[in-house]
Amino acid sequence: MAKPQEESIGFEISTSGDEDGEIESAYIYLSHNPVARSRTHKAEVLMADYDAAGEIVGIEIVGPVRIADIVKLAEPELREAFERFVRGAAPPALILP
Repeated sequence: MAKPQEESIGFEISTSGDEDGEIESAYIYLSHNPVARSRTHKAEVLMADYDAAGEIVGIEIVGPVRIADIVKLAEPELREAFERFVRGAAPPALILP
């Protein structure tokens, strides 16, 4: 029997805020695979989670970061669409030009 192909989720975003309603962080999902490891990419403001195969699961943004630093974490074939998604969906307070 053939192994079922994993269904792509596209991209999803989740945001968190403080008691005043200010956005504190965002998490962008690229898959729902279990996280096997995490890595900090930019001075404690940009982290990424990876599955056991080394594929990116999600990206956490906890402070202002350049959009180019976020986009380069996505697979090359997804970067154009991923950049459009981040520009349209991520909280502006967390995204630098």
